[in-house]
Amino acid sequence: MSNLDTPLTLEDQIFLMKTYVNFRQRTKMRTILQKEGYFRVSRYGKYLLSYTHILRSKPEQKLLFDLYDFDVALRGIFFKYTQKAEIQIKNHIANAVSLKLNDSTFYLDTNSYTPSQGESDRNKRARYISKFPKFYTDLKKAENRLIAKPHLYPELNSYRRGGPRYRKRIPAWTAFMYFDFGTIEHIYAYLRGDLKKEVLRYGFPNTTRKNISKLDTKNMDTWIAAIRNLRNTCSHHNMLTGKTSSIVHLDRLDTINTLPNDTDLFSRMYALKKILAPNDSELLKEDLKKLIKKTNFSIYSFNVLPRNWELLYNNIHNF
Repeated sequence: MSNLDTPLTLEDQIFLMKTYVNFRQRTKMRTILQKEGYFRVSRYGKYLLSYTHILRSKPEQKLLFDLYDFDVALRGIFFKYTQKAEIQIKNHIANAVSLKLNDSTFYLDTNSYTPSQGESDRNKRARYISKFPKFYTDLKKAENRLIAKPHLYPELNSYRRGGPRYRKRIPAWTAFMYFDFGTIEHIYAYLRGDLKKEVLRYGFPNTTRKNISKLDTKNMDTWIAAIRNLRNTCSHHNMLTGKTSSIVHLDRLDTINTLPNDTDLFSRMYALKKILAPNDSELLKEDLKKLIKKTNFSIYSFNVLPRNWELLYNNIHNF
C-alpha cells in the first residue's frame, strides 16, 4: 500500500506557510524551514492562527519567529529544572528504600512492589496487575543491559567477569542513574505503600504535614508523571507552548484556587515546586520572569501561563 503523504519541496513548504502567517520576504522563512522543518514550524503557525479572534487578522511572520524563539527558550528552562527533579527523585527512591530494607538491589525483588498499586478502582487494579509482569521483566532486562554492554558502560566493569563484584547485581543508586525517567516513574508507582511513604519521608524531611498519607503518595504519582511528560517534551524539542498533558492532583495542603487547570503548563510548574528543593523552585520562577520580560509579545494573550501565575506559584506549599 502506497503512502498518500506527498514529499514537499522547500518552495512548496514556503507556499503552505502562507496559510498560517502573512509574509513578503521569503528568505527568512526559507532559512527557518530549512533548519527546523515544515512540520515543526507549521505547528506554531497553526497555534497562532487559532488566536485570530485576538489578533483580528492572520498573524505576521515576525510573531511566528518570536513565538518560536520564546518556545525554544521556554523548553530550555524547563529541561534544566526537570533534570534536577529527575535526579532528585532517583536519589530519594534509591537511598530511602535501600536504607529501609537494608537491600541495595530492592528494585529487583518482587516483594518490594504492589502489582495493584494499591488502587481501589476495580478496572484500574486489573490493568495495573496485568501490566506488572512486563514492567518487572523490562526492569531486569534494563539492569542486565548495563552489565552486558561493556563498550557503552565501561565504568561498570567491576560487575563483569573478572571484576570484584562479578555475579552481583547493580545497586539501586548506581542503576537508577542509567535508567530512563519512565522506568523510575513506574518503579515508584509500583512500590509498596509503606515504601512509597518512606521515600517521601526521606526526600522531604522538613515537610509540615504531621504524617504521610496514602493520598500523598498517590498525588506524588501524578507529579512525577507530569514532570516526566514535561521533560520528554523538552528533550525531544517538541512545541511546549499551549501543550496539555497528564492530570496533576491538588495537594491536600493547597486551596483549589492554587491549581486553576490540572493539565496545562502551570500545572507542570505546580508539580515541579512540589518536588524541587525550595532554592531550585525559586530559581525556576526567576528564570521564567526574566524570559517573559524580554519576550516581544504578551504570553498571556496566548494562554501560555495565567496572568497571576507568580502569585499562584508563591502560594503553592512546599511538600
